[in-house]
Amino acid sequence: MKKLLLTAVVALVTLSANAQVYAGGSVAFWRNFNGSENVTTFSLKPEVGYNLSDNLAIGVALGYEYEYYQGGKWNGLSVNPYARYTFAEFGPVKLFADGGFEFETGKWKDADSESYWGVGVKPGVAVNLTEQLSFVAHLGFVGYRDSNDHAYKGGDGIGFDLSGNDLSFGLYYNF
Repeated sequence: MKKLLLTAVVALVTLSANAQVYAGGSVAFWRNFNGSENVTTFSLKPEVGYNLSDNLAIGVALGYEYEYYQGGKWNGLSVNPYARYTFAEFGPVKLFADGGFEFETGKWKDADSESYWGVGVKPGVAVNLTEQLSFVAHLGFVGYRDSNDHAYKGGDGIGFDLSGNDLSFGLYYNF
């Protein structure tokens, strides 16, 4: 048992000596002034990850979303664990794909809770602004999504969506 524990500790120390931790995420706010529609949305999605090698990382994003739509209020929570593979690098620019699982649950005021989940790949690009600071963008989703009957995410199915609906920007700090 002692040999197994010592081997695990040595492996963990070796792994952490070559790895870097990054933290960041995204924040969004939108207020719609379109005629009679009164829509306000806000989201906060912090993220933390661990670089296992030059082209492989693991991480998780946690999120909170609030929406006010014509008197109704939505509060939602999300979790998105992923594995990131960097497949191309051009100087400070890296192209990557996040493969993972996403889950969101929330509730409109005075209504039943709603949830959706998905499994798939989100392509992205990272630009290293400095050694510690990176600008990161995700565009689209390729995979499968499922939801309960009342979920607002657009329906169940399989496919790809490279529209602006799945566009996100964020900043990462690399430790």
